[in-house]
Amino acid sequence: MIKSLSINKEALKLFFICSAVIGVSISYADFYMFHFALFLLAFFWFYEFREEGYKLNIKIFSETNILVPFILLFWYVISLLWAPDILLGLKYIFYIFCGLILVVNIVYYSSSKEATNKLFKFLSYLIVLNIIIGLFESFTFFRMPISSYSPLSIFFGKEPINYSPFDNIINYSMFNPPTGFHWNTNDMAICVLIALPFFLCSSKFYVKIFGVSAITTLIIMAASRAVFLGLVLTFILYLIFIKKRIGTLLTFWLVSFAFIWSMSLLRTSNNPRINEIANSAEAIKLYLGGEIDIGGSIEWRRQLVKNGLNAFKKTYGLGLGSGGTVANQEQIGPVAGRFTSMHNFWVELLVEGGIFIAFLFLLWFLNIVLTLLKISKKNNNPDIKYYSQSLFLSVCAFVPSAIAASSTIYFFPMWIMFGFAIAIIRLDIQKN
Repeated sequence: MIKSLSINKEALKLFFICSAVIGVSISYADFYMFHFALFLLAFFWFYEFREEGYKLNIKIFSETNILVPFILLFWYVISLLWAPDILLGLKYIFYIFCGLILVVNIVYYSSSKEATNKLFKFLSYLIVLNIIIGLFESFTFFRMPISSYSPLSIFFGKEPINYSPFDNIINYSMFNPPTGFHWNTNDMAICVLIALPFFLCSSKFYVKIFGVSAITTLIIMAASRAVFLGLVLTFILYLIFIKKRIGTLLTFWLVSFAFIWSMSLLRTSNNPRINEIANSAEAIKLYLGGEIDIGGSIEWRRQLVKNGLNAFKKTYGLGLGSGGTVANQEQIGPVAGRFTSMHNFWVELLVEGGIFIAFLFLLWFLNIVLTLLKISKKNNNPDIKYYSQSLFLSVCAFVPSAIAASSTIYFFPMWIMFGFAIAIIRLDIQKN
């Protein structure tokens, strides 16, 4: 019976992790397939806990990289003592709890290289499917039923949103913004950006070409400045640290500079075709630089950050507490009539968690980045080397792209990325 339970639990763990990738695409209202899988997993855990005589295994707390998210959860629970809204605070804690459970399951499922390869295989299939769906959404009339752009979403307990007055430049073109497994296009863009390095670092040429071209296309279609900067950062770091081709990088920048300079000269061309292309390139440059602000995106994002930081100053560095940024903005009133989430993960950490959590998370984040880079250089196992190289780029690319989402605290791809990174670091330590 115990052996059968163990086998079923491993399958359930895999189902739970995969349900996080699928996310909102299989859901009704706020109940996802992920929550159903979480309920099943909790039942198995309780059964196993009872079979072991209600003895709690605290070995997990001895592993530093997993300990920090537990500290994060504990701090936010304590912060309910001063949080401005208990219900919003509990909701935020539930988000962190789900992310933490996801991280723990990935780490302990990937206890061997074979299990890690199996998990990666399943996740790869789902990511490729997500990419294909995104491409269909971008260039055909197909639309995922559960999408903020789909009128069918009302049948799944959701309300479609009209984004046309807001920050997507693609609403002013004939293209359609992709959402894939996600509710909105920014989340989709961040998800595929996290996946990009696994294609970029692949030794298989056709995998590299498909992944890089498809994901670059999806990110351009999403028209998110922050994610586009993450895309550029990924290519730069790839050439410097993975391929070690600084000369290629310098050549790329020289060609780019020459192209931009030539476009600026051709804006006054008498040839209407050349003039149109040159001005389009200039418009893209200004948009990415923030000088063109369609829908007031930059302005309302700045206002959200300003409101959050003003409230943070009054806490003397302690932070507003769990759910504090949304509660604070609701008291002031939604920015642009609808925005209450911070739309900046890094500022959100500081404003809600305070200086202690922001500093601790920063140290933990930097440790993961540097450790992955170290593993990618010294580990000779081809699989571990590939995973560490890819994850190093993914975690780095997440830094600017996290600003694009309303909040990444309930963004499952982020927690999967952290869980997978910790799992690879753990495998490397076990090997040594």
